[in-house]
Amino acid sequence: MNENGTPLSENQYVKELVSILGDNGRDASGLMALLGHVSEMENFVKRAEDTISDMKSQLADMKEVQNHPIKAALQNAVKTLERKAADIKGRLAALKSGIVEGCKNAARSFKEKGTIALDKLASFFSVKQNLQGWKEGIESGIRTDDKAIAKIGAFADEYHSAGKHVRNIIRLAAGKQPVDAKKEAGKLAKAVSAPYRAQKAALTGMKETIEKAIAGLEQLENSAAAKQAGRAAANKPPAARKPSLLGQLRENIEIAEREKREAPVRERAKAKGAEL
Repeated sequence: MNENGTPLSENQYVKELVSILGDNGRDASGLMALLGHVSEMENFVKRAEDTISDMKSQLADMKEVQNHPIKAALQNAVKTLERKAADIKGRLAALKSGIVEGCKNAARSFKEKGTIALDKLASFFSVKQNLQGWKEGIESGIRTDDKAIAKIGAFADEYHSAGKHVRNIIRLAAGKQPVDAKKEAGKLAKAVSAPYRAQKAALTGMKETIEKAIAGLEQLENSAAAKQAGRAAANKPPAARKPSLLGQLRENIEIAEREKREAPVRERAKAKGAEL
């Protein structure tokens, strides 16, 4: 969706270009795939933002980490992810603006130059570099999640090791059954790391979608290049074109038949010369 909540596919310039492609028998699947990838990215961004909110709530509610250094480490990780999410959201807005502008320019070029403008469709979408720039930020976010998950695992091991004896002595003194501290530590680690794992999944999905979008743009570029090469070959003068196998065969047959017709004439001329 764009800033006012309207899906990108409903933008007037996008719809106009899709209509032009359809009316002129051109394949619009590449453009539609790009729009679909953008929609996927929007969903991933929303999921990442929701997950960050869950992380903050989770940390606020976890009494076990209130006085532990891991809380500060995880809070810093959340802040880092917030910054990265804001950067990704900004890049997504720029990507969508680039697509709209590309559709607008392509439609205008079609009105000025006709269907030849549609052969260079990919050139109107200068968004490939924007997409490639995302990957570094997203991969950095994935690494941040991995570090946070590792820290949580280390904390859980420490929590289990330091707390199992003292806590169970207290429970036994109170007439209670000892607890499985390792199991409790595992539950804690799983609960605290869950949002980070969800965030990592969202970022990983976004990265894969970006790679698909880049591949789609490259396919559009390659298709345009192939069409231009085909047109250039078709416009070459006949002498410059490489004859086809069938054409060469026909030429050889014509030469053989011509020689067959001319052979008696040559023989008569040779005989007449001998008489002289």
